[in-house]
Amino acid sequence: MTPGMPRPDSVTANPPIVATQVRARPTTLSGRAAALLAGGPLDARTLMRQVCQVERLQEDAAERMAVALLGSHPEFARLPSGQWTLQGDPATATSPVAPPGADGTAPKLLDIAFAVVDVETTGTRAGAGDRITEIAIAQVRGGAVVDVYAQLVNPERLIPPYISALTQITWDMVKDQPRFREIVPQVSARLAGHVFTAHNVAFDWRFVSEELSQGAGVQLGGPRLCTVRLARALVPTLSRRSLDHVTRYFGIEIGARHRAQGDAVATAEALLRMLRIAADEGITTWPMLEAHVASPGAKRRQGASDRRRRAFPLPVDKDSSA
Repeated sequence: MTPGMPRPDSVTANPPIVATQVRARPTTLSGRAAALLAGGPLDARTLMRQVCQVERLQEDAAERMAVALLGSHPEFARLPSGQWTLQGDPATATSPVAPPGADGTAPKLLDIAFAVVDVETTGTRAGAGDRITEIAIAQVRGGAVVDVYAQLVNPERLIPPYISALTQITWDMVKDQPRFREIVPQVSARLAGHVFTAHNVAFDWRFVSEELSQGAGVQLGGPRLCTVRLARALVPTLSRRSLDHVTRYFGIEIGARHRAQGDAVATAEALLRMLRIAADEGITTWPMLEAHVASPGAKRRQGASDRRRRAFPLPVDKDSSA
């Protein structure tokens, strides 16, 4: 059971979702497992690969490892699906992103707080030498972008020339900027209590998690939302779902492409457009959105009606022929 949810004897039909948590890094294998499962159930192979930090692991071996490591701990449980999860321990409970309604129903999507994150980095290998050079967090609440935080970061290593050519971030720009460990309080405060959201969320989550872990000994946990997957589920007519394609579809202008603030704000605006599409389709709560994004229908092939809709030009607010 996910931390922050009631025990089985008090579970409602639509429990509240749990916010991003930033907490002390666990030092034991079971502690690592608990931190990973705070974000939701995982299969044994995925869980054991991350807990034991091994790249390759056979499924049957992972199952045996999970049983041996977690089976004797009462805080862990195995679901009928075979996934591992956490029992509802009040000691590890966290506050929901939005409280349930007076009738116990799940919070509405408009009542949920999202932290839309974008990072620029020295490369793609989080935890293997690459570091964050810029981070931006656009907070979305009540159907609007309510706050934007952006900060250049000294990565404590040189920036490869091809990265500087892409992002326009040079060593001279970051050498006198704070190191990530110095901005942990600001970053943590803006993530806590929000759904961690990004375009290709796994990339940004890995880098932010690694910087928080190495720089301050804290661990991220909680729900995540990927706007790539959201676009796949809600805008099936799009043939590609890069940030450029999604924002062009919605007529959103990116202030500065491949810069954290420009990309984060554009992603936040795209999120708002897609939440409106979800509402039009009757998807009004977090559990409904999760189920829709994860459903096989979200990955369906385009039908004739989709192809007809693609015959119409995408809505843009400026000439994009150049």
